[in-house]
Order: sequence, then C-alpha cells, then structure tokens
Amino acid sequence: MRQLGTLDSQSAANKFRDYLLSQNVESKVDQVENTWEIWIVNEDDLPKAKSEFEAFQQNPDADHFSKGAQLASSLRAEQEKQAVEEIRQRMKIRRQMQPPQLTTASVTSLLIIGSVIVTLLTLMKQNDLGSISVTDFTICEYRNVSPDVISWAPGFREIREGEIWRLFTPVFIHFDPFHLLFNMYWLFLFGAMLEPRLKSWRFLIMVLTIGILSNIGEYYFRIPLLEWRPDPSFGGMSGVNYGLFGYIWVKGSLEPEAGIALPQFTIYLMIGFFFIYMTGMIGPIANGAHTFGLLIGCAIAGSGTLIKRGLKP
Repeated sequence: MRQLGTLDSQSAANKFRDYLLSQNVESKVDQVENTWEIWIVNEDDLPKAKSEFEAFQQNPDADHFSKGAQLASSLRAEQEKQAVEEIRQRMKIRRQMQPPQLTTASVTSLLIIGSVIVTLLTLMKQNDLGSISVTDFTICEYRNVSPDVISWAPGFREIREGEIWRLFTPVFIHFDPFHLLFNMYWLFLFGAMLEPRLKSWRFLIMVLTIGILSNIGEYYFRIPLLEWRPDPSFGGMSGVNYGLFGYIWVKGSLEPEAGIALPQFTIYLMIGFFFIYMTGMIGPIANGAHTFGLLIGCAIAGSGTLIKRGLKP
C-alpha cells in the first residue's frame, strides 16, 4: 500500500476514492488531523492513480469524477451484496459438511432398523429358531432343489399376484452379520449425509427407485459377464449404497456449491471395492445391483443438475 497524496476536504477525499473504485482501483482514506490521506492498495495501480489525482486536484468538479463517484455507489452496494452472499454460502456449506446424524434422517434410520430386523429373523430361521425365511423377502420365492440348484416360478409370479413389495425388499436381506454391518455403515454414511439435504420424501423416492431398478438388474444380469441369467437368490443394501454413492460423487463434481462431497479416499475405496467384487475373489457378490445402482444414482444427480442449469436464465 502506498500513499498517493492528501486532500483538505473529507467529501473531496471520499469522492475521489469512489471515482477510483469506478476505475477498478482500490484505495483507502485516512484522516490525519485536518487532512485526509489517500492510500492506494495495489502499488501497480499507483501510476494511473497519480495521473487521476493530479487531474482531480485541478478540477474536482469535472463531470467524469462526479459520474464515477455515482457509479461507485452501485458497485459498492453490489460488493456488499456479494460479500453477504459469500458468508451465507460458507455458513450453508459448513452446516452441510457437519458429521452425519441419524436424528435428521428418519428414512435412513428405518432402512437400518428394517435391515437389522429382517436379517435377525432370517438368521433365526436358518438355525431353526423362527418361521420367517429369506424367501419371504426375495424378489421371487424359490426353493432349493439341491445344494447348488434352486427352482422358482418365472415371470415374477408373486409380484403379479400382488406382492409388489418384493421388488424392493431384497435390500433388507443380509446373509451374515459382517454383510449387515458393512452395508449399514455405508448406508449410515451416505443416507445421513443426503437425507437432510434432499428432504425425507425425496430421499425415499430416490432410494425406492435405486433399490427396485438395481434389484431387477441383479435378477436378470450376471455382471461382469453380461450374461442374461435370472436368479432370485440375492439380497443386500449394497445396490442402494452404490446408488447413493454415485449421486454424491456426481453431484459433488457438478455442483460443488451444494456442499455434498466425499473425501477422495472414500471415492477411491468405493471404486476399488466395485472392481474387486467383480473378480470373484470375495465370493458371490451382487455385481448387477452394484452396477445398476451406481449408474442410476449418477444419472439422477447428473440429470438433476442439467435440468437446473437449463432453467437458469
């Protein structure tokens, strides 16, 4: 910051300061006894400011000085408006980036509770301690013909007969405690982050859409083989989890101002798991549900952003 000169009048000093603002030159005015010092913030602007200052001293009432001062008033008002908006956006993002909390995510809580209850009931049946079996929640009811062969009625017979909940309920099935805990961790992380921002009813619609379509995809397709081979013996929340992950990933990339983002490590981890699962190293995995869920979540986020941009004037 360099001193440009002094003026004997506060009104003149403020007028010149405002004129400099209209010329994109930032300056400050300081009172020292009965004079007002003009300071230039950026030294690169000093030569331009000097020539303008000399002209102002000779004729402070020149039209261009008065018009520049008037323009500065609107510029300053716009700057103040932008500053307030930036503060508001920072506060909004700070609230959004707070750690996930289930107290504001009722749908997520119900999904976790439902998964725990269904898993406990079906595990009890496997140990002859209950009457509710996995096939009560699968997309089609099936029976074991042999250890490696199952049989079921084709064409979604149960769904056509009115059991439409079967399109979604496979997400509640988990085949062991680790499967349950692993999926519930990601559901908590993604769900508690998204639901408060989307509102519960929008979040529910998105979860139902991802869950139903990923279940149908897993039923028909064997991925990565791209083989059309229906199989109803699957379950788990991972298709929904990958859909929520895809939504956050794309939304955070296309709309950073939305405050929805994941650490890079989490992104790498989810993508790494996605491809490791396809190798078969971890055993039978619902890769179809993962793939369809991820694509659907990405598509929902991407289309929403494009529509929003298209509506802007």
